[in-house]
Amino acid sequence: MRPLIAAGEFFFDLIFHQLERLPNMGEELVTPNFALALGGGAPNTAITAARLGRKVELLAVLGDTSLDHFALKELGKEGVGTRLVQKRKGTMGALTVSVSLLKDRFFLTYAGSNVFLEKYLLAPATRKKLASGGHVHFGLSPRDWKPYAKLVRWLKAQNVTTSWDLGWHPEAVRLAGFRELYAALDVVFLNQMEALRYAGTDAPEKAMRKLAGEGQVIVVKLGADGAMALGPEGQARAGPFKVKAVDTTGAGDAFNGGFLHRWMGGAPLAECLRAGNVTGALSTTKPGGNAGTPNRAQLARALRQMK
Repeated sequence: MRPLIAAGEFFFDLIFHQLERLPNMGEELVTPNFALALGGGAPNTAITAARLGRKVELLAVLGDTSLDHFALKELGKEGVGTRLVQKRKGTMGALTVSVSLLKDRFFLTYAGSNVFLEKYLLAPATRKKLASGGHVHFGLSPRDWKPYAKLVRWLKAQNVTTSWDLGWHPEAVRLAGFRELYAALDVVFLNQMEALRYAGTDAPEKAMRKLAGEGQVIVVKLGADGAMALGPEGQARAGPFKVKAVDTTGAGDAFNGGFLHRWMGGAPLAECLRAGNVTGALSTTKPGGNAGTPNRAQLARALRQMK
């Protein structure tokens, strides 16, 4: 079975969650609500899919600190392959401090080894490694979309399907190469705000139909309202899996992992959406994007509860 390759930025997430207030300047605020997690779109998607039994490889760049070695061990424990992870001497993996209040949150990020990702990802030798996958999911936000459009078209010629979680980049539609890349993808993941902005419309269903290209699957994540998708087989929608959320960091990436696991197995769109809704929802029950995601048996139980 050819693996799912999740390619993109890696982060150590230092998460302070459920704070009632921020400290004043010069003040120390002590809280027990803290977690250290492996984060980033690609790692969260990879860990989620691996827990469900999918063969997964992560393509990312890490450094050579003790924290980076810890990350590689943790990825191995989760069943995520690391043969495509480049190790850079003299640096460390990127780090994000996430601070969540009861109604809002903010982030502080150190780019770390992610600054070397684009050069590694677009290298000819890396392109050949990507061709060994059955599907390549991208979780990054490049400044120049042109070379990635070329890469995605090349992968399609090698019978490798591709997906991308585009993220919140409202200016992207005006950048060179973006529309070309978008049209070449097999699966596009958007949240409701992104879909409405990219399509220039006021309803997610209208946006989905406007954005879908021939043969593409467009997935729109609706948060507490579930998710919808449009593909060659038609349109599907799935309601939410309700949980008590602790931290929403990485929930969309966990959704992607559940969706892609089922999609690569040939499941109907509605089933893929339900799996994504469950994995995304359960990820919010613990701090970080993957600590709460289910294994195969837990997913099966949750899906039975939804019916």
